[in-house]
Amino acid sequence: MRVQVLPALPLVVSILAFPPIPKEAFVAVGEANPLDASLVRDAVGQIANPPDGPFSRIMSYGKLLLAANRLVNLTGAKSWEALLQFHLLDCVTAGAFIPGDVRVIADWGSGGGMPGLVWAALRPEIRFLLCERTQKKSAFLEEAVLHLGLTNTEVLKGQAEEVLRGEERVDLVVARAVEPLGKLLQRLDRENVGKGGLMWMAGAKAEDDWAAASDTGSSNWVVAAKHPYSLGQAGKRSIWVLRRRSSQA
Repeated sequence: MRVQVLPALPLVVSILAFPPIPKEAFVAVGEANPLDASLVRDAVGQIANPPDGPFSRIMSYGKLLLAANRLVNLTGAKSWEALLQFHLLDCVTAGAFIPGDVRVIADWGSGGGMPGLVWAALRPEIRFLLCERTQKKSAFLEEAVLHLGLTNTEVLKGQAEEVLRGEERVDLVVARAVEPLGKLLQRLDRENVGKGGLMWMAGAKAEDDWAAASDTGSSNWVVAAKHPYSLGQAGKRSIWVLRRRSSQA
């Protein structure tokens, strides 16, 4: 696959920078189990050829996240094992289902950067807008973008629907573990954002979640595609691509 690296996005400096991470925090994180890391590398290899560069960046991100998590609560994963098996492997595997015509993706409530930062490392030809309202998390995201040298990534600080309002660049919105699906769809409709559709990273109860959303906000949306996959011991997951009915006409 021929990859086009995009020109750097303008750097926006946070008013409140992320606090310096002491060396002791990185030392305490240690190194990942080679077997767990190999699962992620194999998944990267399904998307990027050769996988070495993206895999190295993703692992660097993992170490930065775990070290920073000792200062500020950014993710529930407190160990390499949990981060690799339940989060990084999930994000990398899901990245294989990004539609081929997408050029700009907005990560809705990016949190500690998953999937946005992981996908940005995997797909340098796509621009990523990381939307995060919490100051400490948005400051970490900007620190991570600099640390990883991601020139295709921009951090938008504020409520996702507010910072994306009127944003014409976005081809697709991705959401992972941010809020109930029905509430999310209502917010997308209310602010008329995510015109290109939604990539919903769903858990094992995706069908139940979709059925529940029917009562609260999914009547304007249809399922364009479903992509189930397994994370082994971490369970079953799926990517759902949702489109507005008007866009299907």
